Amino acid sequence: MKDIYTGRSRIIQFFINIIPKGWRLILNPNTRCVELFIEEKSKALKKGSRVLDAGAGPCPYKKFFSHCNYESTDLIDPHNLVDFTCSLDNIPRKSNIYDAIISTEVLEHVEYPQKVLNEFYRILKKDGQLFMTAPQEWPLHQEPYNFFYFTKYGFASLLKNAGFKKFKITPKGGYFWFLADAIRFNGILRQYKKSIFYYPLRIIEYPITNILLPLILFPLDFVDKEKKWTMGYTVTAIK
Repeated sequence: MKDIYTGRSRIIQFFINIIPKGWRLILNPNTRCVELFIEEKSKALKKGSRVLDAGAGPCPYKKFFSHCNYESTDLIDPHNLVDFTCSLDNIPRKSNIYDAIISTEVLEHVEYPQKVLNEFYRILKKDGQLFMTAPQEWPLHQEPYNFFYFTKYGFASLLKNAGFKKFKITPKGGYFWFLADAIRFNGILRQYKKSIFYYPLRIIEYPITNILLPLILFPLDFVDKEKKWTMGYTVTAIK
């Protein structure tokens, strides 16, 4: 499924790749929250832990689990990167076998999220951990497979109904990080891609929306103490 909000030209991607990681993550606050969250949680897992990356796509976080028995799955696998394919509400694995499950920015794309959380609970070992992220605010993407966005109360309901008793739900920044991310992926100019003015305007727009404004907004996030207007949440749950 093509996602216009993550697609980039080769030239833009080249320059992104040469930016040091710290600066690159500041320019993309949502990616920063997800990547640092998964990296931190991976370090706490014991060597040899059995980990499932559920909805792994191109497996961008596999590198953090080199000390673990890492497995990956997704609904489709066009590039032969995952270990097996399945729907996440029916995972072909025995119960109580995984020490940890990671699932990043996936739950909004499943039609029955409660069934997915139930499956995660089923295949986790006792005291196994679920590390999950999903958006509260984001534009439509990967259409038509974009069903839900989640508040912290929605997450809590899903987790409780699945059987999780212990969990922590943390906002991915507040209003200023949300604003930086929304400006980066506003999608307005892309609606006029057939216009002769598209590429000249894109050249002008990109350094403003994707570099300058994120750099200005990033350090202001501490001002928003409530963080009710957040990009989404990271979740740690224990079976």
